[in-house]
Amino acid sequence: MDPFSVFDTQRNDGYITYAGMLSTLAITAFSHKVLVNRKVGLLAENSMRANLGLGLALAATGSPMLTRLSTELKLSKTAVGQVAIQAGIFSDMVATSLMCLGNLIFHDDSMLSYSEQRYHPFYVALIVVQIIILVTASKWVLRKINDRNPEGKPMKGIYMIGLMTAVLSICFLDKQLHMDINLASFMIGLALPREGRVSRLLINNINFFLNSVILPVYLVNICLSNTKFKFHLSTQVDTLINVPLSWPKLFISIAIGTIGKIFGTVISARLYGMKWLDGIALGQLLSTKGYFHIFCAYEAWNHLMINDSTFVALLYMIFVTLAITPLVGYGIAAWARRKAMSRLMGLQFHMSEAELRLMVGLHGPQNLPIMLTLVEAVRWNKEPGKVTLYTTDMIELTEHAAVTLIKGDGQEGIEVMDEEVLEMRNHIGGALNMFQKKSNDEVNMRRLLAVSSFDDMDRDICMCADDVKAVLIILPFHKSQRIDGSMNTGHAGFKLVNEKVLQHAPCSVGIMVDRGLGHTNQGSHSLVGKNVVIVFIGGGDDREALTLATQMCQHPAIKLTVIRFLPDVEALVRESPRSHKFSNFTQTFVSKEDVQMQLDNEFFADFYNQ
Repeated sequence: MDPFSVFDTQRNDGYITYAGMLSTLAITAFSHKVLVNRKVGLLAENSMRANLGLGLALAATGSPMLTRLSTELKLSKTAVGQVAIQAGIFSDMVATSLMCLGNLIFHDDSMLSYSEQRYHPFYVALIVVQIIILVTASKWVLRKINDRNPEGKPMKGIYMIGLMTAVLSICFLDKQLHMDINLASFMIGLALPREGRVSRLLINNINFFLNSVILPVYLVNICLSNTKFKFHLSTQVDTLINVPLSWPKLFISIAIGTIGKIFGTVISARLYGMKWLDGIALGQLLSTKGYFHIFCAYEAWNHLMINDSTFVALLYMIFVTLAITPLVGYGIAAWARRKAMSRLMGLQFHMSEAELRLMVGLHGPQNLPIMLTLVEAVRWNKEPGKVTLYTTDMIELTEHAAVTLIKGDGQEGIEVMDEEVLEMRNHIGGALNMFQKKSNDEVNMRRLLAVSSFDDMDRDICMCADDVKAVLIILPFHKSQRIDGSMNTGHAGFKLVNEKVLQHAPCSVGIMVDRGLGHTNQGSHSLVGKNVVIVFIGGGDDREALTLATQMCQHPAIKLTVIRFLPDVEALVRESPRSHKFSNFTQTFVSKEDVQMQLDNEFFADFYNQ
């Protein structure tokens, strides 16, 4: 994120962040006497740096954890979830910047020699100069590297090695200037721009290794630290993990962090027109903590600003906030999608003069030709601009993809910075732009993103269809055709998604089995001489299929054939219930069948009139 965005006066999420952080700092200041209490207080040192550091840590938001939870809980598509992701990143950046600044101002001079204390102002000045040079030069350097390594070509290793060497050299220099090396790495992360191929590669390669290996090992190392020589603990307490939990300290830390964040967030959210419940939920989401808070607590413990029991209480506080957030998430999802009455959504209930909204799911670029051929057939008799196609990229949320999630600028609120995913989405985007130009911009294009595990991806798709009021969802078949014409074994994950969408979709669903139609040409030429056959047995699903075929047959290159199967009336008359026990059930079944038959007849009458 651009650090200069803190001066942007047009950002509502910035004001919400400032309000939540300031209210938390204010409550921390008002609770000063409780915080320095020897029995239940959180602070072992009554100083300005200890109070400000604790308040800032409680006011900050763990944005990586919040982004991951919002994605898995399907909150990134809600208004509250999108604001939470943006405000969380903003809060994380502001807190990191202030923590780096505080490390320079409130440096522990007792750890320096007399000569080093004399040169401390000079060290601070050098670090400030380094920050200015880093912010101004990093964009120019990375832009040059991006220009010499265009998209589609392998990144030259010499540039990545040189970049990592420069980062390590800066951290080493900051260490010599008596700045915390961890905060130096945070500062470098703020200076590097988010855009560009180099930044994406750093996110892909470093974040996955950092979240999978380094940070878990870092947490284990903290919990197994030996502390009895610092605070003269009992000989039975050998490691920090064995320190008993202080419930009053846990309650105080949760109360200050949560109440302060919710109070400021609700007030600012109300000023921008949000509802009370949405403001409370937003404040609770912004109370999420993460690895940054573990680092802050560990540094405070190392510098004797807090004792062992306080550190353990802060660790438990972080875990509690992560446990509460999913509960709030489910509440937000239920509240945002509540409905008094659900309207009928399907092609047969669609008004011909209204906008036709279709949603297609894509596993990759290979699904586009057949999908665009179908859209070309359906949109033929529509006025320009009356057809909107929502293409949804179906991305599995793996561990590698999860660590590359960042705040997005579109409707989704998130983006996946994985190199393979970005390349796939760019190919799809290029094909869609080409199709839109061939159709003379008569079809509106919208891009959506479903990032989830296969177990929950159906919720993403159904929620997207509900949000855009789509009348038809078209998903690719989980199997694909081989060269010899047979089908491969397919993907079990996409098969599960298709089955769940068929059960829970808010509108009609079609599964597209690709047999090669449309792969030679995209557009009207791929439809020349095509025959569409509808096998009509009866019922709502068959009426919906016939409605789609009716839309397609308006295209002059398509010929429609409808085969309707009718029951033998004389055979039905001769049949009788085998026993009196099932007579009521049979009569009920026959009555429902008669209703469906009547609807089918009326539907066919309208079809013939057209």
